[in-house]
Amino acid sequence: MKILRADALHWAHEQQRAEAELDAVAHSAPHDPRVTFSVGMTEAGWGNYPKAETWLKRALHDDPQNYEVLYNLGLAALKAGDNATAQQSLNAALARHPNDPDVLYNLAWLDQEKGDSAHAATFLVKAHHLAPKRTDILLLMGRVLEAIGFYGDAADAFRQYLESKPDDSIVRREYGFALAHTPEIAKAAKILETYVKEHPRDARGYYELGVAESLQHPSDAIRDLKRAYQLDPKLTAAQEFLAAVIYQQGDIHQAFQIFQSVLKKDPKNYHILSTLGQIDLQLNNADEAVKYLSRAAALAPDDRTTLLRYSQALERTKHNKEALAVLERFHRLPAPSARPYNGLVNYLSLSPKKREAQYLTNLRRQLESNPQDTTLQIRWAETLLRQGKISESLKNFDEILAARPGQSSLKRCGNSLLSVGEYGEAEKFFTAATQADHSDPEAILDLAITKFHLAGPRKALITLDSTPADARKGDYFLLRAQILDAEGKAQEAAENLTQGLRNSPTRADLYFQAALFLIKHEKYREVLQVLQDAVQRFPNSRQLLLTQAIAYGIVHQEWKAEKVLGRIEGRWPEWGLAYLIHGIILVGEAKMDKAKPLLETAIALGMRSPLAYYGVALADMEAIPPDPQSAYKPIQKALELNPNDPYTQSLAGKIDDARKDYPSALVHLKKAIQLWPEMVEAHQALSATYRAMGQRDKSIAELKEILKIKEKNQKSKDAFQAGIKRLLFSVPTPGPSGIGRGRQMAPVAQSERQSLGQK
Repeated sequence: MKILRADALHWAHEQQRAEAELDAVAHSAPHDPRVTFSVGMTEAGWGNYPKAETWLKRALHDDPQNYEVLYNLGLAALKAGDNATAQQSLNAALARHPNDPDVLYNLAWLDQEKGDSAHAATFLVKAHHLAPKRTDILLLMGRVLEAIGFYGDAADAFRQYLESKPDDSIVRREYGFALAHTPEIAKAAKILETYVKEHPRDARGYYELGVAESLQHPSDAIRDLKRAYQLDPKLTAAQEFLAAVIYQQGDIHQAFQIFQSVLKKDPKNYHILSTLGQIDLQLNNADEAVKYLSRAAALAPDDRTTLLRYSQALERTKHNKEALAVLERFHRLPAPSARPYNGLVNYLSLSPKKREAQYLTNLRRQLESNPQDTTLQIRWAETLLRQGKISESLKNFDEILAARPGQSSLKRCGNSLLSVGEYGEAEKFFTAATQADHSDPEAILDLAITKFHLAGPRKALITLDSTPADARKGDYFLLRAQILDAEGKAQEAAENLTQGLRNSPTRADLYFQAALFLIKHEKYREVLQVLQDAVQRFPNSRQLLLTQAIAYGIVHQEWKAEKVLGRIEGRWPEWGLAYLIHGIILVGEAKMDKAKPLLETAIALGMRSPLAYYGVALADMEAIPPDPQSAYKPIQKALELNPNDPYTQSLAGKIDDARKDYPSALVHLKKAIQLWPEMVEAHQALSATYRAMGQRDKSIAELKEILKIKEKNQKSKDAFQAGIKRLLFSVPTPGPSGIGRGRQMAPVAQSERQSLGQK
């Protein structure tokens, strides 16, 4: 009764009398936890959280097992800013009631405050499972999942929140921003466009819209990012992202100036330092690049991209010993995650080693707390796949299949297994998916692909043609074209390909296969148009972008190829294949000084291609003066990897000739001629070697042989065009969302399998 009177006095604005009345109650029974708890709760209701915490601590002292006291003490301490007490009390409350969503929510909030979003997610996933409609849980879960890079899951949490609160425009903006990091970029842009129309003074809205537009509409992105920075000059993220978009568009001078401006405000931003170093390398300012990259490497000693660029800069400034030491540091670092980078945001904040470790720790915790959660089980199995733990992963996938998951889970598992070539295991999931829904065209399509690998084109075609007639869209016809081509039915395949492209295909992997088909049949004009459409539809597919660059190289539009390759290297800086292709194209243009560091980067990133080593050796021999000693080691590597290539044997002979190792030169040059009897440059080099050895008659005989070849009007083969065309068939196939899926479906024509320069 006295507590009620005190409460009435408080709300009548007689604060002093209310406090005196409440103190009298508390001191009348200072060791009765029921009294001190009631006093603490009353103080909390008045907003006096420090006093509430004091009385609730006293109640807990006298009744240490009381869950209500523990929980409310945690809340009062949280409101009072005493996070340590809040954490301790709420953890104790959780031990008594592990399925209380309120406790889980507040512990997650504390973790987020500490910056431990990964741990917060473990609480929120469980809280959401217990209370799936709670908007406070959904909102915090969306923000926490976004912080740890689970953008698709974050977007889903925001979407569910908006179902209950559709008028919350700020969360709708957050939903759009999360979607901007997923394949649903177009949807994200529409949401954010609507938001900025309604909130034209919100700088963050324009910034997030710029992010969403950056891949498909860069000019619009530049406009909106500038608008964001004008509205709020303190929003440096907008200025930094603006520089990144401009850099991607090829205006490196303007990007350099903006990055420098941001660096003045954020001098310890190693991503910007590393990018400035890369730009200086592109501008041949190697000394300046070293300055930026040394600072970046000091701030981020485990950042692979920075170390790689730093070693290149040191090598170009002739600090070879230091360059080697940095490269050794690079090689000692663990391999990066196979997770693709989705968009320019990840270009600016590339996932370091700690992020991957945090991801795995978070996933384990979530799975331990929610062992029956199918989505978490699938993520774990996919993680094991990425780590190369195939047998362990397959066991997990079998357990998932036995639990009879839903249609979307079946297809996701099948695609994950398809991506690593586990066709038999993938077939189980796609078969289950088609049995669950006989009219699902996507499941039938993927089952046909697995049948192709397991049983050949005839069985694949039977499976594909089980697609209902009204569901036969562009994807169906593109896949049918690939299967028919594998059967040798080129004309019918071409008809299906045309029909497929007219019906707006929706999958990146099938666009990719269409491009391979056209290149194989030397329809270069058509392939450029197909790829232009494909990269606009799938701007996150690095495989499609690289295929476009290769196609430009094949048709000798090298400047376009280089522009695309620059974009790829900026967004996926550790993808060795892009550097390899770039270097090969530059060698074909005789830009050896630019080609060599790119080829060396490709090799450092694990691309053990004979073309890479050949290119490095050729660059050394084309230098002024030639450097045969440096060229010797890479050409030996190229020979080891492909001894039956006439160009490699010929260059090895020239290098040995320059080193005055004439017997070895004769061996290599004769081998080159044996592989390709009409190879003019090998005969020329052999003539020079005989002349150097004093064997004049043999030297003249080789010159006469050259005249005979030229009289026949034999044209020398374009080595590097043949090389990049062949390399095209080693590009991993993109998945439906632009994520790599491993091998191509259709077999490569025998002519594309021949070694470089072979007739």
